[in-house]
Amino acid sequence: MIRALPRRAVRPLTIAALALSGLAAPSLATPASAQTPMSQPAPHIVVTGRGEVQVTPDRAQVQVGMETQAKTAAIAAQENNRKQTAILAAIRALGIPAAQIQTLNYSVMPVQRYDEKTQRTVIDGYQVSNIVQVETDKIEQAGAIIDAALTNGGNRVAGLDFLVKNRATAQETALTKAVESARRQAETAAKAAGGQIAELLELTINDYDAPQPRVMMAMARMGAADESMPTPVSQGLTTISVSVSTRWRFTK
Repeated sequence: MIRALPRRAVRPLTIAALALSGLAAPSLATPASAQTPMSQPAPHIVVTGRGEVQVTPDRAQVQVGMETQAKTAAIAAQENNRKQTAILAAIRALGIPAAQIQTLNYSVMPVQRYDEKTQRTVIDGYQVSNIVQVETDKIEQAGAIIDAALTNGGNRVAGLDFLVKNRATAQETALTKAVESARRQAETAAKAAGGQIAELLELTINDYDAPQPRVMMAMARMGAADESMPTPVSQGLTTISVSVSTRWRFTK
């Protein structure tokens, strides 16, 4: 008669076998991973390219206004409001829509001085400033806007800028020139190093730069003898530029 062994006698052998097989696996994998060679980084060339496009501005932005001073802030503000109302009416009479006239800055500040006798700061009065920004698609109106402000009590011309309404086409042209410039530089450097460039590995477009030129000639006609002469302005050209950073793979 054949007897089956008790099940508890078999279990210890099975656990031991599994433990041995688990210990054997890492010992086989370790030599293989240790023999893997480290890859060397491929040589590459990094250059920066820049492209520029000059365009004629087609929009003017004028900043004009009024600055008044009085013993009290209330009196200075009232005088400023009266004159500024006349200035705005004159500007709107040129056909400038209200949507293109915006208050840029309004401030009330004390006028202070240092008294040597009392050795204290004394307030002599208050100064109120009100500056509006006017935009127009007609460049030739820039001078007329300045004249309208000055002949109606204005005494501040805070700025005159010339803008480009649609810059997308000019920006794309400048970007193309920048990438072409970067490629030429990379090819020249690679040739000097005894090789050539392969594919482009990285391209970063930096911020577009569009310096806005100030007015080239402006005459504030405050008390001029001949008031029939309008304020002359010249918009010149606006330069739109962009730079790119590139990285190219170098091959022998």
